[in-house]
Amino acid sequence: MEDLRILVAYASVHGSTAEIARSVSLTLSRAGFDVDVLPVTEVKGVDGYDAVVLGSAVYAGRWRKDAYDFLERFAIDLKQKDVWLFQSGPLGHSAQYIVRSLPTNMAALAQYLRVKGAATFGGKLQGGVGGPIARFLERAGLAGDYRDFTEIRLWAEDVARTTAMDVVTGKSPRIDRHRQASVPGGVR
Repeated sequence: MEDLRILVAYASVHGSTAEIARSVSLTLSRAGFDVDVLPVTEVKGVDGYDAVVLGSAVYAGRWRKDAYDFLERFAIDLKQKDVWLFQSGPLGHSAQYIVRSLPTNMAALAQYLRVKGAATFGGKLQGGVGGPIARFLERAGLAGDYRDFTEIRLWAEDVARTTAMDVVTGKSPRIDRHRQASVPGGVR
């Protein structure tokens, strides 16, 4: 599987989502994939990747604008790849039990891209960091790290398993591209 390349891109403000992205990439690397992990603002293209995992911090029920812009900018290319999404943000001791759907604008884009799966992970709020809303949440007793790295690893293992299975069974867009390229006369 080393010839399979996966991009793990993320939009993070204070580094919490970036840490989740690095954890996902480590799990995918251990599963045998060639993985790059980058902030969305540093991604120049997705052509060299067989699959893309995109994560964003969620604030007030919205993805970071740079993550949404990433999906819009590369939508045509991403439609030809396996795409997985994760979001981080719920706070509190029940964060791991909160199942949040994607925000409406993200859900529509995810449906267009035929996203393979999406996950919501708990967030992290460091005391003394952030603006007025962060200070309000801190005063409400929600400062802390609510990310469950076991849950994150298990999700990333599922991404690895599904991506590998799709390649083996021919359900991966990567396999479809190779089949199309081999059709005589370029007829598709």
